[in-house]
Amino acid sequence: MTDLPKASRAAEQAAYAAGTHLRASRSRLSAVVITHESPDDVVGAIDQEAQALIRDIVTRAFPEHGFVAQEAGADVSVLLTDAHPHWVVDPLDGTANYLRGYPQYAVSIALVEAGEPVIGVVYDPVRNEFFGAIRGHGAVLNGQPIRCAPPHTAVEALAATVFPKPGSALMPRYMAEFGRVLRAFGGVRRSGSMALELAYLAAGRIDAFWSHDMGPWDGAAGIVLLRESGALVQARDGRPLLASGSLLGCTPALYESFLGLLVET
Repeated sequence: MTDLPKASRAAEQAAYAAGTHLRASRSRLSAVVITHESPDDVVGAIDQEAQALIRDIVTRAFPEHGFVAQEAGADVSVLLTDAHPHWVVDPLDGTANYLRGYPQYAVSIALVEAGEPVIGVVYDPVRNEFFGAIRGHGAVLNGQPIRCAPPHTAVEALAATVFPKPGSALMPRYMAEFGRVLRAFGGVRRSGSMALELAYLAAGRIDAFWSHDMGPWDGAAGIVLLRESGALVQARDGRPLLASGSLLGCTPALYESFLGLLVET
């Protein structure tokens, strides 16, 4: 079994190193006018560099662990079939925000054992906020314990979401869901960073979240944060959480009403 406190420290160190690199590297986007580089290419390079920093730190601490990242092209099925622990990483969640200077992006790192996320770290380098959780040990924000929000009715609650890609086959279904939630909830937020939305749900800043077309790196860290903060998280397509493309999370009090809004009628 993995030494989870040691792994948590490695994840935090890696997240901080990657987040610091992301902040320091944004100045490179100002130089594209002079260098004639593509901004997308520059952000892609920064993303890869942040990923390399994370990989170096966690694999030095745990050389026997696997590594799965959005940019690495890994086969995500290993998370459910391989008994070895794997790090699941998104070095830059909120790429479009980062590209435009919109200050809502994060580093997301999780450790998965036997198909279950056991450590989750989400780091917001803009606000210097560390959200962290170890299975069975609760969730924290900058070292202070956090819990999901107390009971609210839907009209008192805030929901958050991430839009599917414009060409997604699920867009019609999603837009119908969005309309129902928008009419029923007190407000709906969309920041462009799924990792931060899940962390905000764990910290009680919002009450519910849903998304489609996600990968395991999008939600693995958030799953630990939600479970350890007392929130509910569920795959809506009947698949294991890390294999699911459709996820919902919410406070326990809102589960029945929120699920009812998302179910097609």
